[in-house]
Amino acid sequence: MADPPPGAARPVPGTASRPDRRTWLAGAAFGALVLVVLAAAAVPVPYISILPGDTTPVSGLISVSGAPSYPPDESVGFTTVSARRDITLLEAVHGWLDDDIEVVPETALLGDRSVEENRRYNIELMSDSIQVAKAVALDHLGYGVIRTSGVVVRDVAEDSPAKSALQLDDVIVAVDGEPIDLPGELSDRLQVGGVGASHLLTLERPAGSATRVELTVPTIASEDDEPRAVIGIIAEERFSPALDLPFEISIDSGDVGGPSAGLAFTLAVLDVLTPGDLTGDRRVAVTGTMALNGAVGPVGGGLQKAVTVRNAGYDAFLVPSDEFEVVRDAVGDDLDVLPVDTLDEALAALVELGGEPIARGPG
Repeated sequence: MADPPPGAARPVPGTASRPDRRTWLAGAAFGALVLVVLAAAAVPVPYISILPGDTTPVSGLISVSGAPSYPPDESVGFTTVSARRDITLLEAVHGWLDDDIEVVPETALLGDRSVEENRRYNIELMSDSIQVAKAVALDHLGYGVIRTSGVVVRDVAEDSPAKSALQLDDVIVAVDGEPIDLPGELSDRLQVGGVGASHLLTLERPAGSATRVELTVPTIASEDDEPRAVIGIIAEERFSPALDLPFEISIDSGDVGGPSAGLAFTLAVLDVLTPGDLTGDRRVAVTGTMALNGAVGPVGGGLQKAVTVRNAGYDAFLVPSDEFEVVRDAVGDDLDVLPVDTLDEALAALVELGGEPIARGPG
């Protein structure tokens, strides 16, 4: 082989040129990156993705036996979210970067329950929600299927006579042997004998059990301008539905769990049991729990539900007022969002949207 011309660079045996070294380093870095991406795409992380779900018209899920029914042309829709477990790190990162997806630790949804226990728990919540919805709707129409039984202890004042005797969630069912159903009845019974008198309280403890506990508690003077005898608690009535309804109402919730369709079910039952159309010619979606006293409660997932409702082309969305800001921020002016706190407010909102009013029945 001929020698290189005078002055030309001579290769050094056993070494690579600088461009070859840069290429090797770049290739190694790219290979490492590929391995990281593959691992991120395959390795599960203990997080759950909460994504937009579905919106389903409710009236088609309701059947009535033993009473007239009037299925509406346009029903309120109940909304769901989709929860995905066993996500990978890559999916978690994608969720964190997507405004429509929420990524939360598994424990935030499961708590101490296993996956199967959580599934059964949510099925129970849905079953309870359906029973409450039917009872509230029938009670609104005047059938009188909700009753009160005792008062529930919701708070106990420090340094009060009740502090050492009563517990939160105790149910006071009688005072001095006389049954009570309302906080006002409890207050009236405590006035007997005046300030300083002691009264025998009969408690249901724990709530819902057949166990009865009797305690004697003295009264003290309230701090009102006109002092009354009190024991230092905040109590509220306990509502419970009748076990036997006047006719059969079935609601097919499919495999959906949780309590979030309570308000939607209540409104749909009212719509099916009365002539006319509760939503007018508007497509209205609804979310929120329903309590036996007619209160609407929040359930979470408002952002994902808002996106679901908007993408499904609905005109309006009734939401618990606690979730109004989240929902409004998610959809802006694309959807008419109406906050409600009670069944009566929800019915009034539907009338404003063009629906036909449903009068409250007697009782």
